[in-house]
Amino acid sequence: MRRMYLLVAALALAVVAAQAPASAAVDQDQDWLNSLHQVNLTEIAFGKMAANNAESPQVKQLAADFAKGHQTLDDELQQVAQQLKVSLPNLPNEQQQLAIQKLGLLNGAAFDQQWFNTNVAGHQQALQAAQNEVKSGQHPQAVALANKAVAAIATHIAELKEIAPQLGLPVPQ
Repeated sequence: MRRMYLLVAALALAVVAAQAPASAAVDQDQDWLNSLHQVNLTEIAFGKMAANNAESPQVKQLAADFAKGHQTLDDELQQVAQQLKVSLPNLPNEQQQLAIQKLGLLNGAAFDQQWFNTNVAGHQQALQAAQNEVKSGQHPQAVALANKAVAAIATHIAELKEIAPQLGLPVPQ
């Protein structure tokens, strides 16, 4: 009889362990991975649009560089998400989709200005979110990715500041 109780207890532990895998991401890590993935999807779309709609060679080049960087970051993010058993969204969020649509209606200098302003605001928000993940993230893989994201996003913000005068726009703070 005692063996049966031990067997039942062992099976119960196995069921509990299977239901809550040790590598599953906590809500904060999962939310951040989802958010960054959507930012990456948005930046990739912006880069494709800039190739056809931008007037400034600096915007075209920077948008292409951003898209490439965000694709690289997203490739790594997808690996981390798979390790942590996080299901990623297929599309940018509603606000990002509206920004993509709005930007897609513009050409020339109007596109350049809107692309710039959207990128400044978006990168500042993404930087804050990545810094929060670095401080409060639970899983080492997510925190390591957040550290990489902080560096990449800070570089993008610096690059935006560099081209602002060439576009006749104020340098963001």
